[in-house]
Amino acid sequence: MKRLFTRACARIARFFWSWGFLKFVVALIALVILFYVEEDWRGARMWAATKAEWEARGETFDYSKFIPPPVPDDQNLAALPLFKLEAGKYFDGSSYLAMLNLTRAMHNSLPNLVDVPIGGWQKGELPDMAKIQKAIAANYSIVFKDAKLPDDTLSQFGVIYPFCAELLAASATHPDFRINFDYTISPPASRSISALAATIPLSQILTLQSILALDQHQPDVALQDFKTNYELLSGVKRDPTLVGGLVAIGMNDINGAAIFKGLAEHDWSNAQLIEMDHTLKPINFLADFQFAIRSEVANSTANYEFFESANLSQMQETLGMGESGLADVFLLHWPSGWWDGNKTRITTILFQSLATVDPQARLVFPRRGDDLQNRVEQAIRSWKARAPWNILAYIAGGRINFAHRFAQAQVWVDETRIACALERYRLAHGVYPGSLDALAPTYIDDLPHDIMNGQPYHYQLRVNGTYLLYSVGWNQTDDGGQVVLRNDKPSEIDSTQGDWVWPTPQVAPAK
Repeated sequence: MKRLFTRACARIARFFWSWGFLKFVVALIALVILFYVEEDWRGARMWAATKAEWEARGETFDYSKFIPPPVPDDQNLAALPLFKLEAGKYFDGSSYLAMLNLTRAMHNSLPNLVDVPIGGWQKGELPDMAKIQKAIAANYSIVFKDAKLPDDTLSQFGVIYPFCAELLAASATHPDFRINFDYTISPPASRSISALAATIPLSQILTLQSILALDQHQPDVALQDFKTNYELLSGVKRDPTLVGGLVAIGMNDINGAAIFKGLAEHDWSNAQLIEMDHTLKPINFLADFQFAIRSEVANSTANYEFFESANLSQMQETLGMGESGLADVFLLHWPSGWWDGNKTRITTILFQSLATVDPQARLVFPRRGDDLQNRVEQAIRSWKARAPWNILAYIAGGRINFAHRFAQAQVWVDETRIACALERYRLAHGVYPGSLDALAPTYIDDLPHDIMNGQPYHYQLRVNGTYLLYSVGWNQTDDGGQVVLRNDKPSEIDSTQGDWVWPTPQVAPAK
């Protein structure tokens, strides 16, 4: 037995030292080299053709073109110490840039902030003032243990968040907002965007103060909160990421609660309504959508090109990966053509989504968006989506129909402007008009049309003196002002069905 084992080992050894094995190794290396050369050539050719096609249409892949220009400190609200970027620490010890002063000032650890019921205004729900008062009193007791409560909720709120008064005062002299990120950092994926996310709770705080000010009959304070919120929003949406646009949409949705309450309870004066319209008129979420998509293309291209030449430590640091595994090694040793393939795929998907809106004509084309989303979903289910030259693009671009979010945000802005004009008409005449045609040009200089079909927004004066105002919504069908709730979450509106309705609750008599 021992002799047989020895002979077998000797034969194996002679094979590995033979010319035959050497030829096999050389052939294998040649095949690997040929494979890399072919894949690199194929991917580079595909990427060059895609890039040339879109550049011929006037598109650019230069990330620097989307970086917002610097703003002088004396005009930049983000230059305040409140918004200073500092290094924070994750639980694992890794660092990130964040607005730590703002985080501390907002008392983000308070348990009642997120749950404060500012109301589902899109469904016609006004803020629950009793619950708000209870939540703020509870927060006051946490921050100031055993301290006597101020007499009213607005005063309690001001003591908890004293930075709000300073922020409102500063916004009057600092008309712009640009977070002082280092946009030159490479790759763009390594830039922490946690500071962008911090504007969401800040928007909640400002909106809550606006609601409290309206309840205390201080609409001037509420208006300043409103304007500051939109100044922040206008800066956030210029961030060269899709995330920036989506955060701005979230801020717009939050801020709507205070606007709605003031209109429903007739708290705004004619002058305040004019100022609100001037603030809202420049908002163009359809143009913001195209900016976000184009910047996302440039962003993704720069990221892929970095990873194509990155070493393991650079990739781990950028993506926040832990110890290296087979997936990391696989990514590092990809043919460069596979990176080019993923660039081609994500670029094509994103640029094709631009056709779902026309900012100049102020039109949205839902069928184009739905068709593109369906094609992407079908592609994801196919085996080709799992090919390494496609997989990263489909992971990143699986949900592509973002035009829906931006379109609905623009409808809310349009309907808010029309609702302000209707309230101005009511202040002048004691009743709402019988038609929207009565609003322009006295109460609104340009009456916006429904971006979903290019027709006038639907308006109906009810017999009880209130009105119905709505867009035909994503399905482009006039459902008579019907709002449809989601089957899986009945507390939320199904924005793909029914109409997009400006709610008019019958809660308060005219003041």
